[in-house]
Amino acid sequence: MLSGCKAITIGRNEDQTRFLVKLAQKCGFTLIENAMTGDVPSPRTLVSFVLVHYGVGEALLDAVTRSIRGGDRQVRFSPIVVIADDCPFETVLRYVHIGVDDVVSLPEKKEVLIQRLGTQLWAEHVYVETADYFGPDRRRLEIDSANDRRMGPSGHARFTIQRLPDIGTRIVRHQIFAAPNFAPKVHLVG
Repeated sequence: MLSGCKAITIGRNEDQTRFLVKLAQKCGFTLIENAMTGDVPSPRTLVSFVLVHYGVGEALLDAVTRSIRGGDRQVRFSPIVVIADDCPFETVLRYVHIGVDDVVSLPEKKEVLIQRLGTQLWAEHVYVETADYFGPDRRRLEIDSANDRRMGPSGHARFTIQRLPDIGTRIVRHQIFAAPNFAPKVHLVG
């Protein structure tokens, strides 16, 4: 399932990166790129998973997420998955607010890891773009934020995407909900 995809590992140090590489190999990724050293495998894949060790800290995670979400279509829709230890739900919510696609808490069985990462493929996923956010639609995980979202007119774009290992990222539906001074930043060419 994941053998047709690439894993890009991001850790703060060699131990964290080595841990992520072993995890990616265990899950069946055959192409693994170490983002911190610039080791880039030559074969190009159409879907790249970004596996981030929770030890990088929220500031670096935010910078990585912004960098990825600012790229072209194949890059900006890449699933970003934080690999964490058992952490409080509030920590998961902070990761989600940053814009990651999933947070996987370890330890976990190999089959569960593969299934969890596999949910990022073939299914439709909704991404939202606002003036200050681009990433997965995570409103259902926000606690008591209904009032924050209704503080006046705001425009946004909604993308329904599918990640297909043999095809790449496919935009199934693109909707723009206009409001004063809103222009989406996503370029559909790419």
